Amino acid sequence: MKNYFQLKIALCLIIISCSTKLQAQDRVIEVTAIRNENKSVDFFYKKNMPGSYTIKIEFNGLTNTSAADHYEQVIEGNFGKLLTLRPTNKDLGISYGYKTSYAFGNSRPKVDSLFQYLFPFKKGAKITIYESGNVNEKYFGAEKPESWKSYSTNSKTADSVFSMRKGIVVNFKNEFQNDTLTKMVYTSKTNNIVIEHEDGTYAIYKGFKKDSFKVKLGDIVYPNTMLGTLNKFNNENYILHFGIYYFDNKAMFDSSKLIKKSNSPYIYLTPYFYTAEGVIKIVAKSSYITDFNESILTKEMTKKEIKQRLNSKIL
Repeated sequence: MKNYFQLKIALCLIIISCSTKLQAQDRVIEVTAIRNENKSVDFFYKKNMPGSYTIKIEFNGLTNTSAADHYEQVIEGNFGKLLTLRPTNKDLGISYGYKTSYAFGNSRPKVDSLFQYLFPFKKGAKITIYESGNVNEKYFGAEKPESWKSYSTNSKTADSVFSMRKGIVVNFKNEFQNDTLTKMVYTSKTNNIVIEHEDGTYAIYKGFKKDSFKVKLGDIVYPNTMLGTLNKFNNENYILHFGIYYFDNKAMFDSSKLIKKSNSPYIYLTPYFYTAEGVIKIVAKSSYITDFNESILTKEMTKKEIKQRLNSKIL
C-alpha cells in the first residue's frame, strides 16, 4: 500500500508538470485529481514555497458521493494527498466540479502563549525596548487591530540581528538601499524577514541592510542564529522593528473583515522573553540585558539535531 501511494503521488506530480508547466511558474500551490479503478477520486497538492499555507476546495455538482461540498486544510510539506472522494454507488463514477483558493499562513495554530523567546541580539547586550505605533492608524486613519503589539530598538551601531526562536524562513525582502537624502518619519521600504515557528506563530524582523542576510528562504534557524545586519535610518540610528503574531482563521479568506481590522489578518502576541533579569514581558521604554542558555537553544530541536549539536561541540 505504501509503494502504491508513493507511485500515485509520483504520477500526480508528473501530470502536474506536463499539463500545467507554464501556469506552475506563477502558482504557489497546484492541485490535481486522479480517478482510481474503484471509482474513487484522490486529490493531491504540490507546494512551491516554504512554510504553511491554508488551502480551500469548493465543490459543485457533486453526485454519487457523500463528501461535503467544501474542504479546508493546512499544508506544510512540499507535496501530499489532500482528500479522497468515495462513490456511494460503487458501480458508478463520481461527477464533480471544483475550484481552489489558498492563503499564506497556518489557519489552525496551536499557540504556546507561555513560550520564552530570546531578544534578537547577541548575549549580554543592553537594549531599550519601545512599543511601535500602528502605521495604518497613525498615518492613514484606519482602525488599529485590537491585539496590536510591535516593538522597536534604537542603536548607534550596525548591530547584528539574531533569531528569537527555532523556525523556518518563509519570507524575506532584500530590495532597498539606505536612503541618505530623504528625511523620513516612516517608510515602508524596509528589508525584512519572516520566520514561521512550530506552534503556528510568526516572527517578523524589519530594518536590515541590503544584502546583509545570513540565511535564505526555506532555511531552518535556531535560537540565536544570526539573520543579518541592521540598516541606518535617516543617517542617524539603526532601528529594528520586530513582533510576533499568528493568523486569524476567521479573516484569512474574508476581505470584509480585513477592512475592519486595518487590512490585518493577524492576532499579535505579548510574548515572554528570557533575559539576564529573568523571564519578563516587555515594559515599554525599559532596558534589559539579553541572555540565553542551553535549554532554550535545544528546547525545540529534534533528537537528531541535538545529537548533531553535541557532536559539533565535541569536535
